[in-house]
Amino acid sequence: METEGRWVYQQGKVPHAFSLCRVLDAGTFEQSYDLLGVVRVTVDRRFPERLPAALRPWAVATLTSGGYGFGRYYASYSTLDEDGEPDRAIADEYVDWSGTETLAPTSQPSDGAGVERA
Repeated sequence: METEGRWVYQQGKVPHAFSLCRVLDAGTFEQSYDLLGVVRVTVDRRFPERLPAALRPWAVATLTSGGYGFGRYYASYSTLDEDGEPDRAIADEYVDWSGTETLAPTSQPSDGAGVERA
Protein backbone atom coordinates (compact mmCIF):
# COMPACT_ATOMS: atom_id res chain seq x y z
CA MET A 1 0.00 0.00 0.00
CA GLU A 2 2.84 2.40 0.69
CA THR A 3 4.03 2.09 -2.93
CA GLU A 4 0.58 3.04 -4.27
CA GLY A 5 0.53 6.17 -2.10
CA ARG A 6 3.95 7.18 -3.37
CA TRP A 7 2.93 6.66 -7.00
CA VAL A 8 -0.13 8.93 -6.66
CA TYR A 9 2.00 11.56 -4.91
CA GLN A 10 4.59 11.55 -7.71
CA GLN A 11 1.87 11.76 -10.35
CA GLY A 12 0.57 14.96 -8.68
CA LYS A 13 3.98 16.59 -9.18
CA VAL A 14 3.66 16.83 -12.98
CA PRO A 15 4.38 20.49 -13.82
CA HIS A 16 1.71 22.52 -15.63
CA ALA A 17 2.11 25.68 -17.69
CA PHE A 18 0.52 28.25 -19.95
CA SER A 19 2.27 28.70 -23.28
CA LEU A 20 1.85 31.11 -26.16
CA CYS A 21 2.71 30.51 -29.83
CA ARG A 22 2.44 32.65 -32.92
CA VAL A 23 0.62 30.73 -35.66
CA LEU A 24 2.61 31.04 -38.87
CA ASP A 25 0.84 30.74 -42.24
CA ALA A 26 -2.51 30.35 -40.45
CA GLY A 27 -5.16 28.43 -42.36
CA THR A 28 -2.78 26.94 -44.93
CA PHE A 29 -1.15 23.54 -45.37
CA GLU A 30 2.09 25.23 -44.27
CA GLN A 31 0.62 26.25 -40.87
CA SER A 32 3.15 25.97 -38.05
CA TYR A 33 3.65 27.25 -34.51
CA ASP A 34 6.46 29.42 -33.15
CA LEU A 35 6.70 29.02 -29.36
CA LEU A 36 7.02 32.48 -27.81
CA GLY A 37 7.09 31.53 -24.14
CA VAL A 38 6.10 29.18 -21.34
CA VAL A 39 4.98 30.17 -17.84
CA ARG A 40 4.68 27.50 -15.14
CA VAL A 41 1.44 27.60 -13.17
CA THR A 42 0.43 26.02 -9.89
CA VAL A 43 -2.64 23.79 -9.91
CA ASP A 44 -5.00 24.41 -7.00
CA ARG A 45 -6.22 20.89 -6.26
CA ARG A 46 -9.42 22.30 -4.68
CA PHE A 47 -10.36 24.38 -7.75
CA PRO A 48 -8.65 22.85 -10.82
CA GLU A 49 -11.18 24.47 -13.19
CA ARG A 50 -9.72 27.93 -12.49
CA LEU A 51 -6.68 27.42 -14.72
CA PRO A 52 -8.49 26.58 -17.98
CA ALA A 53 -10.82 29.53 -17.34
CA ALA A 54 -7.80 31.83 -16.86
CA LEU A 55 -6.07 30.82 -20.12
CA ARG A 56 -7.67 33.33 -22.51
CA PRO A 57 -7.40 36.32 -20.11
CA TRP A 58 -3.73 35.41 -19.56
CA ALA A 59 -3.08 35.19 -23.31
CA VAL A 60 -4.76 38.55 -24.01
CA ALA A 61 -2.86 40.22 -21.12
CA THR A 62 0.40 38.76 -22.44
CA LEU A 63 -0.31 39.99 -25.98
CA THR A 64 -1.30 43.42 -24.66
CA SER A 65 1.80 43.90 -22.51
CA GLY A 66 4.23 42.24 -24.92
CA GLY A 67 3.75 44.50 -27.91
CA TYR A 68 2.91 41.61 -30.24
CA GLY A 69 1.80 42.51 -33.74
CA PHE A 70 -1.17 41.53 -35.87
CA GLY A 71 -1.71 37.81 -36.27
CA ARG A 72 -3.16 34.58 -34.97
CA TYR A 73 -1.85 33.23 -31.67
CA TYR A 74 -2.33 29.89 -29.93
CA ALA A 75 -2.47 29.69 -26.14
CA SER A 76 -2.32 26.36 -24.34
CA TYR A 77 -2.67 25.08 -20.79
CA SER A 78 -0.70 21.84 -20.66
CA THR A 79 1.62 19.60 -18.75
CA LEU A 80 5.35 20.00 -19.30
CA ASP A 81 7.79 17.31 -20.38
CA GLU A 82 11.14 16.71 -18.68
CA ASP A 83 12.74 19.46 -20.83
CA GLY A 84 10.18 22.06 -19.75
CA GLU A 85 8.42 22.04 -23.13
CA PRO A 86 4.60 21.86 -23.49
CA ASP A 87 3.52 18.23 -23.59
CA ARG A 88 -0.13 17.19 -23.17
CA ALA A 89 -2.69 19.95 -23.81
CA ILE A 90 -5.51 20.26 -21.29
CA ALA A 91 -7.13 23.39 -22.74
CA ASP A 92 -6.31 25.68 -25.65
CA GLU A 93 -7.47 28.88 -27.33
CA TYR A 94 -6.79 30.67 -30.58
CA VAL A 95 -6.60 34.46 -30.31
CA ASP A 96 -6.81 36.66 -33.39
CA TRP A 97 -4.92 39.81 -32.46
CA SER A 98 -5.00 43.22 -34.16
CA GLY A 99 -1.83 44.42 -32.48
CA THR A 100 -3.82 46.26 -29.81
CA GLU A 101 -6.96 44.17 -29.18
CA THR A 102 -8.65 40.87 -29.96
CA LEU A 103 -10.57 40.33 -33.17
CA ALA A 104 -13.57 38.03 -33.49
CA PRO A 105 -15.23 36.72 -36.64
CA THR A 106 -18.66 38.14 -37.36
CA SER A 107 -21.62 35.80 -37.12
CA GLN A 108 -23.00 37.08 -40.45
CA PRO A 109 -21.32 38.86 -43.34
CA SER A 110 -22.12 42.55 -43.03
CA ASP A 111 -19.89 44.93 -44.95
CA GLY A 112 -17.46 42.38 -46.36
CA ALA A 113 -14.81 43.12 -43.74
CA GLY A 114 -15.54 39.84 -41.93
CA VAL A 115 -14.14 41.06 -38.61
CA GLU A 116 -15.57 42.95 -35.71
CA ARG A 117 -13.98 44.18 -32.50
CA ALA A 118 -14.47 41.99 -29.45
